[in-house]
Amino acid sequence: AHAGTPGHVRSRRRLESYLAEAGARQGVLFGWVTGSSLDSVLRKAGTHGLRVLPHFLACSLGTELYTVRDGALRPDPGWQRGLPDSAHIAALAEQAVRELRLRGVPLVPQHNRPPGTKVISHYYYAQDAERDARHLALVGQVAESLSLGVSLSRCSPAAGDPENCYDVDFLPPACGKRRIVEYVCRAHGVDPADAFAFGDSGNDLEMLASVGRGVLVGNCTEEARSRHPRVSAWSHTDAIFYELRKESGVCESE
Repeated sequence: AHAGTPGHVRSRRRLESYLAEAGARQGVLFGWVTGSSLDSVLRKAGTHGLRVLPHFLACSLGTELYTVRDGALRPDPGWQRGLPDSAHIAALAEQAVRELRLRGVPLVPQHNRPPGTKVISHYYYAQDAERDARHLALVGQVAESLSLGVSLSRCSPAAGDPENCYDVDFLPPACGKRRIVEYVCRAHGVDPADAFAFGDSGNDLEMLASVGRGVLVGNCTEEARSRHPRVSAWSHTDAIFYELRKESGVCESE
């Protein structure tokens, strides 16, 4: 939860304790998979007083992967190998934006990404359902023609986004939340059918579908809720805690 109410703090600490014990007793691995940049993630972790670092951290929409060892973040060399450089992605994204503008699809740049990122983010402001569907389909077609990946999802005002718009994120085609989760599973010898994933928005849906237990938290966006069959009755970290306890049986402590 973005709010820091006493109830949210208690929920976060309970989940942290649960995950730490599950990791120590059962070898459970957990990670954060987020569209935010590394700096943003670490800043939020500090703001909310998180006490337990994850085993891995996938940020910037699955373009960067770090493992945590002895309290330090280390880039995963296997994931970074073979990815195009940021200048190449930026040039392709600029070309895509020009082509889309010529075809009547206006995109507004977002300026919240750090230098050197492999994610180039824009907003598409919604107009009407028929036109939006046509325009977003064009975004996907243009990205594919340029060998670019693209993530399209309804924005979440609760996370600070504008009302009534979509995130349009151009990125390397081999990246994304689903692909990075599949990579982590392979790297650790985990069958995806035995993995859990939790999300709250449209850009989480491919990731949720790639594992055996993909769950939307109860405070998810309406767009996500309409497109995924499994939604927790609980919200925020309570959803993760109770769904894990209910199904995995990895730990019995409160």
